[in-house]
Amino acid sequence: MISSPFPYKMFVNSDISSGWIFCIPKFCTNNKDNPKCKKFYSSLTQRSGFHTCPYGFSVECTNLGDIDIIYTCLNIDKKTDRKISRKYKDVDQKLRLSLNEYNRLKSSFESFISANKPAFDIAASHDKESTQLKLNRELLENTMHELRKLNTQLKGYVTKLTTCIQQMSSRDELIDVCNLNIYSVSSLISIRLDTYDLEINPTLNLDLDKKNIAIYKKVEKAYKCLNLEAKQKGITITLEGKSYNLFNSNNLIEIAFFIVLENAIKYSPEGEQILIKFNEIEDQLTLTFRNWGLRPGDDEINKLTNRYYRSRNIINRNMENGRGIGLYLLNQICSINDIRMKIKLGSENKYLNGYRYSPFFVEMKFDGMLSVEII
Repeated sequence: MISSPFPYKMFVNSDISSGWIFCIPKFCTNNKDNPKCKKFYSSLTQRSGFHTCPYGFSVECTNLGDIDIIYTCLNIDKKTDRKISRKYKDVDQKLRLSLNEYNRLKSSFESFISANKPAFDIAASHDKESTQLKLNRELLENTMHELRKLNTQLKGYVTKLTTCIQQMSSRDELIDVCNLNIYSVSSLISIRLDTYDLEINPTLNLDLDKKNIAIYKKVEKAYKCLNLEAKQKGITITLEGKSYNLFNSNNLIEIAFFIVLENAIKYSPEGEQILIKFNEIEDQLTLTFRNWGLRPGDDEINKLTNRYYRSRNIINRNMENGRGIGLYLLNQICSINDIRMKIKLGSENKYLNGYRYSPFFVEMKFDGMLSVEII
């Protein structure tokens, strides 16, 4: 961070950073999201020199070294508009400077920067990049919030449409299929957004409250959401067995099933089958996903759940996009919910286009399943 004597901004839409002599006034801290302030700073683009903010403070757009900078929250004689600031009782009027004092401080600071330019350039570059990163993240989070609102509306319309279709005396199969596809896409959007949240802030999300969840229904939902993608590759998904009991976990378990099934579809050759098998005995459920996939090295099995790790055979093939994050998140979700998860390879082999494929198993064991009758 730059050691400026005055509060400053790197960008018109970034937060104010405090100075080492003059701190950010409490009034400005409390009003940082004020629409008047945001509009004022947005108007400063490409405008050098002194300006007066809506609450009377002086602001100077200038250069520091090779970067543009905005000195703000300034209380300078003949620059700050005291007639405006007096209207607001909580505006801090302390530490008032004459224009000469301000220019002297600024000149001394600029001389110091000039004498230490290499170190300043590094600090300024880091400050600018971190500020831009924060702004980009805020923009993304705001966009995600708006997407969630739109998706909630879409789900509401799909629910109404489903009810209307069910009440029709003569139903068209094509309408049913279109309605299911719309529901699937809407659900996929929700899961994608939740997966983003988990990846950005795993600690916060993994701490979500737990509740009793029907595992079979959650797997079935993931299967229905991804069935369209599977059909595009000619892949059939088969559910074998049943599970009637409930499991105490957080809602992120839905993402776990989605990750496994999406990976199975992504890495399965066209025309293959994905088998999802439920084996429930008393209070224990064993859930197994099986698909044919490009066989990783035997030495890689324990590494597949490492963050950003991708099998060298997948990388060498250079056909499937991925970042090595899915199985890592799966492992985190299983761990926090006390699910015993294991990845195994089958002994069978087949070769397609010179590549070795084998059955790929993801086994999840749920202990302490709860009978529906006792809930």
